[in-house]
Amino acid sequence: MKYYEKMCIKYVFIFCVAISLINKANSQLIERNDQFILNGEIIGKDTGSVILWHVDKNNKAVADTVKLNKGKFRFLGTVNRACEALLWTDLRNRDFDDPSVIRFLLEPGTIYISHNVKDAVNSIIIGSESQSEKDSWDRAKLTLLNSNNQYYETIKSLAKLYKTDKTPELEDQINQVAGKIDSINEIIKGSDLKYIREHLNSYLSGYLLSKHTRKLSVDSIQMLYNKLAQPVKNSSLGHLVLEYVYPLTDDNEFRKANPLIGTEFDQRLRKINSIYDLDLRDTAGNIVVLSSFKGKYLVLDFWASWCKPCIENIPAVNQMVKYYKSDSIQFISISLDYDIHAWKQAIIKHHFTGIQLSDSTGFNSLVAIYCKVLWVPTYIIAGQNGRIIKYNAPQAIEPELKTLLDNLLKQKFQKPKIAD
Repeated sequence: MKYYEKMCIKYVFIFCVAISLINKANSQLIERNDQFILNGEIIGKDTGSVILWHVDKNNKAVADTVKLNKGKFRFLGTVNRACEALLWTDLRNRDFDDPSVIRFLLEPGTIYISHNVKDAVNSIIIGSESQSEKDSWDRAKLTLLNSNNQYYETIKSLAKLYKTDKTPELEDQINQVAGKIDSINEIIKGSDLKYIREHLNSYLSGYLLSKHTRKLSVDSIQMLYNKLAQPVKNSSLGHLVLEYVYPLTDDNEFRKANPLIGTEFDQRLRKINSIYDLDLRDTAGNIVVLSSFKGKYLVLDFWASWCKPCIENIPAVNQMVKYYKSDSIQFISISLDYDIHAWKQAIIKHHFTGIQLSDSTGFNSLVAIYCKVLWVPTYIIAGQNGRIIKYNAPQAIEPELKTLLDNLLKQKFQKPKIAD
């Protein structure tokens, strides 16, 4: 073979290898691509603003606002494979279920939304495969969904009447309609769980599981989560399920296999034996070790400055702090605010008394996860040995909390029976 022929073969080989590497690199780039472009238009509204709520590639909540230009808008951002997004087209609205709020599954790529203010129910969404799959699945459940919507409207009407006419007959009607809604929801749940088991590679399955977590046992959620394909687990939708089940489970093997925050955090969590192993900072920045309250029943009030029900509980908490001052019951308010300044300002503004501690890592803090806190307000009661004896205790504004605490004190001072 002549020299130039050998060289030609060599260069052809190098060219083919280079093309293969480029194609492979492009393929990997597409797989790693986490960017989205959301274009759209609001028909019937030329000016104003729209807000997009979504979760970014780091599973962090984002709220972006853009102005309309002749009814058109454009958002740029990142997403971790797939997440649920909400597009607020009417900023005066505060109802998540209002037709002006468009819920959809957001994915990397280019997505287009068309929303007509005169026909808000039938928005057009193009470019999201997960959303197309969801639309198909919703059509399969259309009869059930429509029945539920009609029953919800009936309950709203009956509730308005009940405000001015609180008769047993109206209350009975409301309970009957609520029972029908519960029955339909059970059927929908069963259908969705069947869909999940048959579509383990689908992001929609992650979405459906996230919507049913509160209706399922912890063991059931773990079992279904474990069966999901890894890309679904790794998505924001899968992360949402893990955020729910990770604090609730007592299965350390599950936590180890599915670390929510990191392996180091998981190891620290496993070493906690009681509330006494935790410490937090007070308003002056000093570390307060919870073991300093040994021998007392601890009522941990988890709250945040942005939480309206939490603020409504403050006067009741203040009263109970005074009432049990001489008893072996200690109230400790723990803020999960990320903003330390907002926490301190809320204490002053609402005249919040008692022991005030904070963990600015919020719901992903050791104290929140150890105490299985998924939302605020949440009340936890620990015994005199530091072990939790009541998760999700009644709130301060509920009379059941005082009853519970009084019973604990009675048990403490009850004289032991002497055997005959």
